[in-house]
Amino acid sequence: MSDERSGLRAARLVVIRASAFLIVVVAVVNAGFLSQGEQQGFPLWYNALGTSAGAITLFVGLIAPLLPAPALRTGAAVALATYLIFVALFPLAANVGHVERMPWLLTASSAAVAAALVAGGVRWGWATVLFGATAGVFYRLGFGGFDVDGVINDAHAVLTASVICVLGGYVLSVGAGLDQAAAARREAGSREYAERGRLAARTRTAALVHDEALATLALAASPLPVPTDRLAAQARRAVDMLTRLVDDDAGGVVPLEAALSSEARAFGAEYTPPTSSVPPLPPAAREAILGAARQALDNARRHASGASRSMTVRVSGGAVDVEIADTGEGFDPTRIADDRLGVRQSIVGRMARIPGGAARVESAPGQGTRVVLSYVPEDAVEVAVPGDRRSLRRGAAFIGAGFVVVQVACAIVMVVADPSSWPRQLAILLVVVIAAEALRRSPGLVPGLGRTAVVVAAAVLGAVITVVAAPTTYGDLWPVVALAFLLVGLAIRGRYATALVAGAVVIAIVIAGGLVDGASLGQILALTTRPALIVVIATVMLLVVRRMQRRIAALHHQAVTAAEQESWSRGARAELRERTDDLARTVVPLLSRIGEGHPVSDADRREYAALEGALRDGLRAGALSREPLRGAVAAARGRGVDVVLLDDSDQSLSDTDIRAVTTWMVDAVAQAQRSVVGRLLPPGRQTVASVTIDGRPLLFEDAAHGAAEGAAQGSVTSFQGE
Repeated sequence: MSDERSGLRAARLVVIRASAFLIVVVAVVNAGFLSQGEQQGFPLWYNALGTSAGAITLFVGLIAPLLPAPALRTGAAVALATYLIFVALFPLAANVGHVERMPWLLTASSAAVAAALVAGGVRWGWATVLFGATAGVFYRLGFGGFDVDGVINDAHAVLTASVICVLGGYVLSVGAGLDQAAAARREAGSREYAERGRLAARTRTAALVHDEALATLALAASPLPVPTDRLAAQARRAVDMLTRLVDDDAGGVVPLEAALSSEARAFGAEYTPPTSSVPPLPPAAREAILGAARQALDNARRHASGASRSMTVRVSGGAVDVEIADTGEGFDPTRIADDRLGVRQSIVGRMARIPGGAARVESAPGQGTRVVLSYVPEDAVEVAVPGDRRSLRRGAAFIGAGFVVVQVACAIVMVVADPSSWPRQLAILLVVVIAAEALRRSPGLVPGLGRTAVVVAAAVLGAVITVVAAPTTYGDLWPVVALAFLLVGLAIRGRYATALVAGAVVIAIVIAGGLVDGASLGQILALTTRPALIVVIATVMLLVVRRMQRRIAALHHQAVTAAEQESWSRGARAELRERTDDLARTVVPLLSRIGEGHPVSDADRREYAALEGALRDGLRAGALSREPLRGAVAAARGRGVDVVLLDDSDQSLSDTDIRAVTTWMVDAVAQAQRSVVGRLLPPGRQTVASVTIDGRPLLFEDAAHGAAEGAAQGSVTSFQGE
């Protein structure tokens, strides 16, 4: 299990690595284009430090898929540390090199935030955002650059880093949430499936005892002239199957289709295979289908010996149907005696005890018999959690509020710098805020087509108005970045493709405007890089999260299924050992004696009959299998009385009522000469229990009123006095 969990963690971390790597690559490329000329005047050691910070971060991102989790966290921590040192040493380098303006690179903290998330989690990420923002304010105040372009750049840099922190934290929470959900389900599933395994083992043992031991003992106890060699062979087969219970469970499992085909051949039935292969089934389902099919074939051979027999297997999706049919005389299924366990216990009961299993017997006098075994797998409960949605919502709300504040501040800064631009700044600000509010008020997670169209139209028209009316400078084109954040909101709400397409249109508009204005390639790149990266990074990270949830949920489901299977097997094997040990003490010695082929005496027959009755009690007696009734039944069987105990009460009686019933039955059983059938009746009947003694019925109504013979007579004593 530890290996599986390590694999799951690795799958989760690969996604985080990919996201971090994307951020790193675009940030470094961005730095390469935009920092040209800004580092002139810095001492060589500081330039080398900045280059090392970018190179280390890029290198960690490149080799991330090859690193184990501890090494990845260490590498991310080193990359973060180099960035922090690079920023912290800026005053020293600026004083040495006489730098007149703080470079924008110091506030581009997105790659560092990604490294902080991988190294230490969300708290480290927000601490890095705060560190970069604070350093930017103080450095611009102290070293120059506190102008329109600088302020707007830094505001958008902080907002971009915040988006990365929120989305990256969500990525981490998804993986952790999936691990926790899977661990909780493994713990619960282990207990449940261990008990299921024990129940399946009990069912398997009971069916085998019925199919092999009971049949052999009943035949040995019968006064009919049974060939000794045939009886001995059947007994040896029963001993072999009973003693091999645990070993069979440990051995290789033959595919169900092959096992069914083999059974059909063994019983002389025509076999029709399914048109598609039988899917792997849970062990309990496989054993139930195979055992019930074997019993149905055996019934057909014994009760319709001269008729043709057939087995047909059908598969539809994960469901399996097995039909066993014969052309014999048929019978009325409603008239199966309560003490006949072949159909009730080994076919219908066997299938009913597994989740998704069922069996039906269709027959009528003169029309043959058709037994249909059906299995429909339970719906898979996927292990999936949505990640820390609460933190994502809080983060999105924080970013939304910050977004409005930043855009208002950008508009105010531009109006202060150019008072005549206030109508344009106000119009663009209103467009941005109205579109953001329309998106925020979307009633569902995924906005409708109308709201999506409003946001896209605001982004595209806002970009057109801005590019046409404003010069090609970073400060004047602040609305472009604001509109890019609107598109991130669309991506967060599930409109991934729309966000990417709209972002591409906005970037195309800015590029076209720059070319018309004659802006340089570097200037155009400076204007388009950040909005493009905001939309692309956010959308890709969200898409990766969605894919990661599905993939890791599937991996977790496989791991949980394996854990459940292991628990099932442990429980089943433990139960089988206990049952096998018990059978080895009680049943196997007598079967082995029969298997030796010696003549059977009357004393032997009584002993075999007594054991056969005790085994039947274990299968059907239920609550009736207790003292003093157990002792009375053993004594009656010792006298040669055929005793059958049946519990059909569905465990609905209290312990007091059961004690009263068993005490009442003791006196009745003691008077029997030939046969006794004692039965706890199903719930809802007027009577609680019945006993048929030598063909005479007695009814027990309740513990307070005692028993009544037939419909009128009043007590067991009256019967005993006859």
